[in-house]
Amino acid sequence: MKLDKMAEKLGFQLKSGVFSRTYNGYEFSLILYRMQGQYVKLPMLLFVFSQALDKEVFKQLLKGNVFRGFIKESVALKDNAILCTAGFRNKEALDEFLEKKTQIFKELNLGQLDYCPYCGQKETDSLRIIKGAVVHVHEVCVNNFVEKVTTHLNTVGSSKENLVKSIIYSVIGGLIGLVPSIIVMMLFSFYSAWLFLLIPYAAFYGFKKGGAQKGSYVMIVITVISLILAPGFMFYVYYDLSIYLEVSFGMMLNSSDIYAAFVKDMIMAVIFTLISVWASWKSIYKQTHGQIKRDIQDLQG
Repeated sequence: MKLDKMAEKLGFQLKSGVFSRTYNGYEFSLILYRMQGQYVKLPMLLFVFSQALDKEVFKQLLKGNVFRGFIKESVALKDNAILCTAGFRNKEALDEFLEKKTQIFKELNLGQLDYCPYCGQKETDSLRIIKGAVVHVHEVCVNNFVEKVTTHLNTVGSSKENLVKSIIYSVIGGLIGLVPSIIVMMLFSFYSAWLFLLIPYAAFYGFKKGGAQKGSYVMIVITVISLILAPGFMFYVYYDLSIYLEVSFGMMLNSSDIYAAFVKDMIMAVIFTLISVWASWKSIYKQTHGQIKRDIQDLQG
């Protein structure tokens, strides 16, 4: 169902280009959101609060399956928003859901974001659409924030401090991410290509530990390391087989069956590595300067 049709069915009104509703004092939006690993954007409800949702508050929100599918999001402030699935039959079903949830919001003292998040003042003169939510701001506050962040990114973005160290740590992290595949191979004599998903995450964790700036190039580094380690692992498996058979690697590949299996496994290693990088791309990219620059562009728009 198209978003406008769903909005009409659930009682949303178009406000500043966003489908919005207010219930029990809480204004929220109906947006399309691409969750990690999803091919398409899903309709979701976006609730934005005036404070960060710490672990204890978030735990209370989750108690008793409060939400039917949810994620935490940041809208102008860090970790101050929640998205939940919007698959309701009609407006009455949504209202029943909202009645319970807004009461929980009030019990947890979660207030609506009704002030400029950049200065804390309520009297605002402009608004911005941030990740699908209407946020009231001061024009001067937005301009100052954009200028400050842009200057900072331009300064640190050109810094190469700890870059070599981070790349080395990234390789080490990738090798650690490869360990489960090695263990499975040793214990069960087969490999699970899905375990390759651990490689880019582990490599990125190592990069962060190295202390270098997380520029947009980080994803290139992670991709290259992953594409070296996973096929390298498959090469090692066949090389180890040649040692076991007490023949040279080249001589072993003279066997048409082994050669066909080797080529197939190398191709699959590359394919599954690319899938793993693609699956982890959004999660990793959100932690880089590239995501910050994109958010700044959206804020300016």
